[in-house]
Amino acid sequence: MTIDWKDEYCTGDPDIDQQHRVLFQYLADLEAHMQAGDINERYVKNLLANLGIFTRSHFCYEEICMRTHKCAAASINKEQHTKLLKAYTTYVQRFETEGMSEDLIQKLHDFLHSWLVNHIIKIDTKLRDCM
Repeated sequence: MTIDWKDEYCTGDPDIDQQHRVLFQYLADLEAHMQAGDINERYVKNLLANLGIFTRSHFCYEEICMRTHKCAAASINKEQHTKLLKAYTTYVQRFETEGMSEDLIQKLHDFLHSWLVNHIIKIDTKLRDCM
């Protein structure tokens, strides 16, 4: 279930919107690999490593942008980012201890899908009003 970018996801900051599109692409790539049955341990390790690096960088930029524009959602945004990073770390640990499984891949996918859309719609788009 690929997420297509919609104008309703726009935050008012073109750099953040482009970063969000990259996150959507990570999810689309995961979905393509799932559908093709082409998921292996190396792919998952690379995905998690790249996603972790990119996401941390994105969160840092977004949090600075929200603070700079005095966005009312800045503190809740930072809290939500902390929660996501904690969940991300849990998935990394689970893959390391449990190994790769279709169930764990599906749970990771569902988590990323839900979080990405809900976080952008409910929190990140509040930046539009501050720009």
